[in-house]
Amino acid sequence: MEMKQKTSTSTSDPSLAKSKNKKDKGKASKKGLNIEGYQIEGISIAGHETCVIIPTLNLAFDIGKCPQRAVSQQFIFISHGHMDHIGGLPMHVATRGLYGMVPPTIVVPYEVKESVEKIFEAHRAMDQSELKHTLIALDVGEEFVLRKDLKVRAFRTYHVIPSQGYIVYSIKHKLKQEYIGLSGEEIKRLKASNVEITNTINTPEIAFTGDTMSDFILDNDNIDVLRTRILIMEVYNIT
Repeated sequence: MEMKQKTSTSTSDPSLAKSKNKKDKGKASKKGLNIEGYQIEGISIAGHETCVIIPTLNLAFDIGKCPQRAVSQQFIFISHGHMDHIGGLPMHVATRGLYGMVPPTIVVPYEVKESVEKIFEAHRAMDQSELKHTLIALDVGEEFVLRKDLKVRAFRTYHVIPSQGYIVYSIKHKLKQEYIGLSGEEIKRLKASNVEITNTINTPEIAFTGDTMSDFILDNDNIDVLRTRILIMEVYNIT
């Protein structure tokens, strides 16, 4: 696996990313790469383990075998049910519980939610612990609000089992043109009258595909994936 940008900057970091800002080359560090202002860390070994971490967003895409750095991430987005992507979930939840951390929120495809629930039921029985967490099923096209200024949307990918990728959007509110120039008091009165004075701007920031064939690129519903500032893909069996 490797991480690349349009500038052809590459390192041995276990993921592949695309940046549209040619002036901002990926900077390698002991904790991954800094691309477009985001620190990207993780591990990806085909068939063994995949976990991509965005520390500033407090999230990880897939959990692999639960590398130590992933324990700090409160939000986990699972792309599909293959063991190298989902196997470390119970350990992630258990370790956060051991450290007294906030129970994590785990987002999974609808198709695997019931199976994940059964996995935790089995581990609770064996471990005699609560394994507290929030499990959310997200279908393609549905969104999860990460925080006030960020949301995550699931998009369709093409793998041998049900799968999906995720896009992180930044959310900004821009004053509508017709209200520019008004005084603070006038704006305040409009708000008090429940007048919608802003336009919501959703900007695709980061996309993660997980395992997929290239068909996802041709899917018209996935246009925002190609508009992201950073695209993280898994690449293997390249000849």
